[in-house]
Amino acid sequence: MSTTGTPEHTATLPGMRQRSFDDLGTPLRDVTFCVVDLETTGGNRATDAITEIGAVKVRGGECLGTFQTLVNPGCAIPPAVTMLTGLTDAVVAPAPRVGAVLGAFVTFVGDSVLVGHNVSFDVAFIRRALADHDRAPLDNRVIDTAALSRRLLREEAPNMRLSTLASRLRLDHRPSHRALDDALATVDLLHALIERASGHGVTGLDDLIGLAKMAGHPQAGKLALTAPLPRSPGVYMFRGARDEVLYVGKATNLRQRVRSYFGSDDRRSVAPMLRETQSITHIPLLDPFTAEVVEARLIARLAPRRL
Repeated sequence: MSTTGTPEHTATLPGMRQRSFDDLGTPLRDVTFCVVDLETTGGNRATDAITEIGAVKVRGGECLGTFQTLVNPGCAIPPAVTMLTGLTDAVVAPAPRVGAVLGAFVTFVGDSVLVGHNVSFDVAFIRRALADHDRAPLDNRVIDTAALSRRLLREEAPNMRLSTLASRLRLDHRPSHRALDDALATVDLLHALIERASGHGVTGLDDLIGLAKMAGHPQAGKLALTAPLPRSPGVYMFRGARDEVLYVGKATNLRQRVRSYFGSDDRRSVAPMLRETQSITHIPLLDPFTAEVVEARLIARLAPRRL
């Protein structure tokens, strides 16, 4: 097992500690991401085992450190997997068992945001290993670069495989079906996706997490209209082509509420309203109660349509 780059303990120095993710509006430049990739003996999360772990921790576009270790799975590696990864029983035989490396891995991850390409696969194996060794489950926030790619790159690639995206985007690192190589390629992809996402008004961690859930929304191109909205109480107004008010609403978190119309809000009347929307304005207020009062007054004065 090896770790390279910035030593892990430096993250605890004054001014460098990762802020609590209770504030999901943390600017992306301040978020610590831990990009993870595993190699395994197969795809069955219940019966197959980990053979290699690779992880890269980054913040603000800079690498804070890497983690890599082979793992003895305690069972034979199928020939098809050996053909894919180059890992053989002989190669992993001297390696530690997964229980011996979990502590170091969890420490490396810390409270960072876990990232992976089809990350649910990796997280499922990690969670099972932790459970098998009576360790606390990871409760970190998770971002899937495959889901983000489907939202942001679907017109640019025939499929969302990491190797295809690395080639199409000319990423610095190319995946090789080895854990650290694939994690490094995924770091490059994450940075490319964050750059693309900025065009959709993505500025904070909450925006990035929510963007993947908006993959199929026909009006997602208007997400950029939400860029000026703060994460604080207030009243918002959807406006049409003649600046007429289409809808007035209140929110505890203006940005989060308005962006939800592009994902989780499935009321039938929302779709035509978003088609008509050309701008979104807002009035910041001190608290939700004041927002409720101002909303009622604006509705009475402007008489917008109701959803």
